[in-house]
Amino acid sequence: MLVFSTKLRALRLSGSLPDISHPSDVKTQMQSHLCILAVLGHFLLLAVPAAAQTPALSASGGGLLAAAVREDEKSFDEVVRGYRASQGLFTVYTNLEENRVLIEIAPEQFERLFLCNVTLEAGDGLYFDSGAMLDNFPFIFKRVGKRIQLIHKNVYYRAETGTPIGRAVERAVSSSIVGSAKIESRPHPERKSVLVDLSSFFVQDYAGVANALGRHKIDFAFDRNESYLGPVSAFPLNVEIEAVLHFKNNRPRGTDGRIADGRSMQHRYRYSLSTLNESGGSYRPRPADDRVGHFLTLHQDYTDPTAETPYVRYINRWHLEKADPSAALSPPKQPIVFWLERTVPLEYREAVREGVLLWNRAFEGIGIQGALEVRQQPDDAEWDPADVRYNTVRWIVNPGGAYAVGPARANPFTGQIYDADIRISADLVRYLVREREDYVAPLAGPAALTPLLTRLPVSQLCQFQAGLASEAAFGWSVLAARLGGLDPSAREAKAYIHDAIRALVAHEVGHTLGLRHNFRASAAHTHTHLHDRSRTQKTGVSASVMDYNPVNLAPRGKPQGEFWNSGLGEYDYWAIAYAYKPFEATEESVGLARIAERNLPYGTDEDAFGFDARGIDPVTSPFDLGSDPIRFYRERIEMAGELLATAERGYLRKGERYQKMRRLFSQALRAHATAAASVPKFVGGLYHRRHHRGDAGDQLPFEPVSAARQHEALAFLGRYIFGARAFAFSPSLLNQLPPERFEDFSNTPFYIARIDYPVHDQVLDIQKRALGRLYHPIALQRLADLPLHYPKGQPRFTLADMFSNVRSVIWEEVARHQSISSFRRNLQRAHLAQLLALVGPNPQAALWSALGIAAASGASAPPEDAASLARADLTALRTQIRRALAAGKLDALTRAHLDASLARITALIEPGSGRSGD
Repeated sequence: MLVFSTKLRALRLSGSLPDISHPSDVKTQMQSHLCILAVLGHFLLLAVPAAAQTPALSASGGGLLAAAVREDEKSFDEVVRGYRASQGLFTVYTNLEENRVLIEIAPEQFERLFLCNVTLEAGDGLYFDSGAMLDNFPFIFKRVGKRIQLIHKNVYYRAETGTPIGRAVERAVSSSIVGSAKIESRPHPERKSVLVDLSSFFVQDYAGVANALGRHKIDFAFDRNESYLGPVSAFPLNVEIEAVLHFKNNRPRGTDGRIADGRSMQHRYRYSLSTLNESGGSYRPRPADDRVGHFLTLHQDYTDPTAETPYVRYINRWHLEKADPSAALSPPKQPIVFWLERTVPLEYREAVREGVLLWNRAFEGIGIQGALEVRQQPDDAEWDPADVRYNTVRWIVNPGGAYAVGPARANPFTGQIYDADIRISADLVRYLVREREDYVAPLAGPAALTPLLTRLPVSQLCQFQAGLASEAAFGWSVLAARLGGLDPSAREAKAYIHDAIRALVAHEVGHTLGLRHNFRASAAHTHTHLHDRSRTQKTGVSASVMDYNPVNLAPRGKPQGEFWNSGLGEYDYWAIAYAYKPFEATEESVGLARIAERNLPYGTDEDAFGFDARGIDPVTSPFDLGSDPIRFYRERIEMAGELLATAERGYLRKGERYQKMRRLFSQALRAHATAAASVPKFVGGLYHRRHHRGDAGDQLPFEPVSAARQHEALAFLGRYIFGARAFAFSPSLLNQLPPERFEDFSNTPFYIARIDYPVHDQVLDIQKRALGRLYHPIALQRLADLPLHYPKGQPRFTLADMFSNVRSVIWEEVARHQSISSFRRNLQRAHLAQLLALVGPNPQAALWSALGIAAASGASAPPEDAASLARADLTALRTQIRRALAAGKLDALTRAHLDASLARITALIEPGSGRSGD
């Protein structure tokens, strides 16, 4: 995934900048797993049977090579004189003096499918990061007159060759020209092959960098004159091509040091041309099952018009075979080998190694011993980690970034994985123990991505490292506060960091094995279980390392379980069994069905939707832990209060800078922010299962959250998010929160909006997260439907329950004729804006505006009953406000606030009646 660095990431978090993945997405939308992700393959038209593995196209191209040649054309040998030849899949000829590389294409290589894999080997550190896996696509070379085209073949749609529907499909779908080059010589006299200049294909802005930056008024243009091919190497099964691209900017805005001169930047790309991976005919694509989470390779097959769906879906997986199929436990014929790049710091290599090898336990459960191996890249190795033949774990420098991604490449016909690279930000460890300072938006984090989820391909979005770093920093601060300090060099501190890195690597390796996120896994264990180290050592703190698992912190005085997963969870064993358990062809269908019928809890990105209102299941969420999420968030907020209390009493040692207090304060508020985005999922929530009829337990897909549980969630919000005492900070604490004053490459001290801490803004942002979820049009629609889901006789929770509860909690002082604090006045204004939006002339647009984001495409309108209840709330508030104002016990700010609120209410429900409606 092409990952943005700090400045563009800030735009992305604000909702103004889409993310970037592989180049086809770069050209249309800038995609997400930052745990940044796995790569989504391109699937194209080909008239072949669905299970075909390496199809050959019908046209050979041989006849085209017999075209007449002109006498003035140079001979083959004449053109390559002075060039160094390198033989392999294609023979390439290099002339260093002329900086020119030619590729020889034989007659049998025309119209034959190959794979092209694109990697951003070296980025710029400011906009685009190094080591990003971009596109992988099938292509052919096609001769058209005196030119050779490199064509990206479309295999999304297929049908049986030679049938009427096959001809119809072939005619209906277009492939795409990636590049075109003129033929440089007459055909070779014996081999009949021709030469073309490789730069015509690959010295281009294939990733669409200039266009992507241009959409955000960053004016870098591709500079063909100063771009060139780097080293090109040929091997029997692949050709590795390096392209150095230059981008120039005639209107630079200045840089922060990562680009030396704002007028110029360079990227280095690697194109790997390879054969479609072969398995000697023994690899069988494995069908997907929606109960188990794997990345998919899919296409539409029109051969059978009576099929339930034209889609054919294969899971992405490696080709692992037992060396001895008869043995209960056998090594594989060919293990999956991960190389630790020489960039991985020495002190973290063992943690990385453990994270990779953790998965061997799951493979042993299905009879494969040593499925994964870890090897160390020597310091003097000459091979490049971007070479498609090597799977690597790489440490990358992305100043200010905190992410990791684990994408893998798969055969676009079968789903067979053949290449994987894990990238980890070098700033990881710093952020594990010292959360980064967020000058502009201290609470920006996973919840800030919510507006983007309506347009991102969320199956590929991974933000685990960023969240894990935040969680680890919070845990570190709490432990340091309890222990009176925590030395990073101490044994316990090193173990904490080691275990966090191991958990992160295990998560990313899971992606490279084909596994998707499972955000239901963290709800597997009770809180008693979580705080029992002997139990967590056996089962983990979560049922899967593929969840976004937070640090497992015990409340003060409680036993402490493991902080992070030290092993795989039950779900991980299950998902690996479905993908990799060996079966005879005649037994596979029945065997897979038996595995899937276990139906362990599973919910992935499009079930959770981050903190988006489309996520309906309150136990399918990132960064929660335990079977009772409300209890988890309550304990977290109480730990945050504990942290602030300790900080105020004297967290800092003599000589330490007060900027550390600002970071601690933001960490504490972030605990509230995550709860404010997550707990409202219980209100109007439905537990969502992926069961098939007849599965174990025979449960239905939907089950409404009980009315009692929804009232509990509202009570939580009323106390910890909306309550009058939810945010009570002493002057002493607030006066210890200075920002960083040292200069940096971005001149941050000059651009910071406020030197003092924007405490009112931050608290209101937290409260708006909860309000925005409760009054979101989709959430209101679901609440309107919810009573229909309850079985007869079961207590129901309704729209009216939510409206009356929230109003009574937020406007509590008005009913009691009490003065109102500044935090509560802000909250009441935000709540009033939601009610007014519902009653106004365009409630759909007004509600989206009140949420602070643009309306999503196809956004839903709130139900009419919500507008009626909002009007009833406004009428009740008008009466209460009038009585409070008449009581005469209010301070000046409260009176002014209530007078303004009354005027706004009256202007809407009684237009033309006057300013205040007294």
